[in-house]
Amino acid sequence: MSHIVTHLLHIYGRVQGVGFRNFVNHHAQERSVTGYIKNRNDGSVEVMLQGNPSDVGSVEAACRKGPVLAHVEHVERFPVDPDVHYETFEVRI
Repeated sequence: MSHIVTHLLHIYGRVQGVGFRNFVNHHAQERSVTGYIKNRNDGSVEVMLQGNPSDVGSVEAACRKGPVLAHVEHVERFPVDPDVHYETFEVRI
């Protein structure tokens, strides 16, 4: 069985209203990474990524770049105990 990692990202900058959630959803689906993405009240975006380290790293790299209209200023990454198993990747409101 392969090693699974779970990371929580808080992404700051111009990341709401620029297609960021759909951009990350696309990259997560391509890499079979599960979890979710949602806007936060402070204008940042929260992303939960779960999967093999290589695929999670690839999606995280996409998050650090963002779509063309975004401007990522800062990303905080938190390791998370994978007690919760995500079956899919979802865009939350």
